[in-house]
Amino acid sequence: MNAVRQVLIEDRRWYVLDAIAQMADRRLNADVLLMSIRAMGRPATAQDIQEDLEHLEREGCVLLDRMTLSPGRALWIATLTVEGLQARDNTRHVPGVAARRPL
Repeated sequence: MNAVRQVLIEDRRWYVLDAIAQMADRRLNADVLLMSIRAMGRPATAQDIQEDLEHLEREGCVLLDRMTLSPGRALWIATLTVEGLQARDNTRHVPGVAARRPL
């Protein structure tokens, strides 16, 4: 993977954590995450967001609840963990997530 693509992925993952962190219950579904990322002018597909969430789950930043709505249609809900909030706030380094400061 080239360096520019990796930076864009890491940046997008930080914004995923940030979006979830802004919710009162620290939960957000993948469809809303995708709309949020796109609204910020960042290119992303549903597959990109799923891959980001799976990476963040492996790193202990989110817990994923995967629900099947119908054949071929699933709803993923991500819940931010303490570790994910720390990664978002840059008090914990997570491989594959950019170090950013919220505004």
